[in-house]
Amino acid sequence: MKKLILKGVWCASFVFFFNAADAQILKRVGKQLEKKAEKAIDKVLDGKQEETDGKKAENDSAHSGAAGTGPFKDLPAGTYDFASGKDTVFFDGFNQETEGKMASRWTSNGRGTTRTLSAFEGNWLQLYNENTYKIKDLVRIPENFTLEFDLLVLADDQDDLEINFGFDHQKGISNHYYLAERNPINIEASYRFNRFSFTSNELGSRKSSDVDARMSYFVNDVMKVQIQIVGDHMTAYINKFKVLDTEMVDPQTKKYFYIAVDSDKNKGEVFIDNVHISAL
Repeated sequence: MKKLILKGVWCASFVFFFNAADAQILKRVGKQLEKKAEKAIDKVLDGKQEETDGKKAENDSAHSGAAGTGPFKDLPAGTYDFASGKDTVFFDGFNQETEGKMASRWTSNGRGTTRTLSAFEGNWLQLYNENTYKIKDLVRIPENFTLEFDLLVLADDQDDLEINFGFDHQKGISNHYYLAERNPINIEASYRFNRFSFTSNELGSRKSSDVDARMSYFVNDVMKVQIQIVGDHMTAYINKFKVLDTEMVDPQTKKYFYIAVDSDKNKGEVFIDNVHISAL
């Protein structure tokens, strides 16, 4: 009888030990599987994060002056070091204007229209073919300053559109600047020839520079223009790409901002917004 009891106890102990050992093995296996699952999930997440970071970096590079990206494919990489002036001399976002009328602080040889656009925030001043525009107010631009504005072209395609902007010695405007490159300082955005051309007639002899650009990037999207002038040095940025960095300016001359449009065969629309001049 004792033997039977002992045998029963031994069997029960063996079963208990086996079950406990089996539970431990299963527990270890479960932990290993859990770790493998975590590693697999982490790998997937890391891959997605790398993909996201890659796309973000690609997007950032297209707007940060990186070589071989965006509208300036052949432009060497440059540093985006633009800093707006601290003291505002002039700002106009056209927010106080009546839609359908010419902006009250601007003048031209023809016409202009303040408009709101469904796809873009704020109010915009529409610029017309064979019209040159200047600020009506007497804005005394200092020797060292920054100029910023948003330019928008809405069109089905790019063709013969040409936009010129820069600085003149005269405040008023009586006729359109057909040959704007003859002005003191001019930047030509040529959608037809896919380039930006810079000219200056302020430094004794004429100075000029061309930068190739895929202008289709600037159709149906905002072009951000930033210009910095310190003494005789002019630096220009288009969508954070540095496109000019050299002597172009006579610091002793008066400067009045202008913008002119030539679009004989273009059915698109040209707009300007957020014009900001600041003293450095």
